[in-house]
Amino acid sequence: MRALIMLFALGAIPSIASARAKCANFSTQSQAQRYYEAHKPGWKRLDGDKDGEACECLPGGSSYDKSSCKRWRKKYGK
Repeated sequence: MRALIMLFALGAIPSIASARAKCANFSTQSQAQRYYEAHKPGWKRLDGDKDGEACECLPGGSSYDKSSCKRWRKKYGK
């Protein structure tokens, strides 16, 4: 528990203000992936297509260059 508190204090894991984590809360796919893996199975909405990769439209995600992701980034300013 102490280590988890330190991670939040150091900013290694983004703090999520709301009760629901969403991709717009993260800057990169790797941040979202770490959060998703640490909080399974409760955060399924971060992996909409259920392939194990959270927030694929964020920088570093496998779908970053797809047209649907370009629309998503424009909507959320990413």
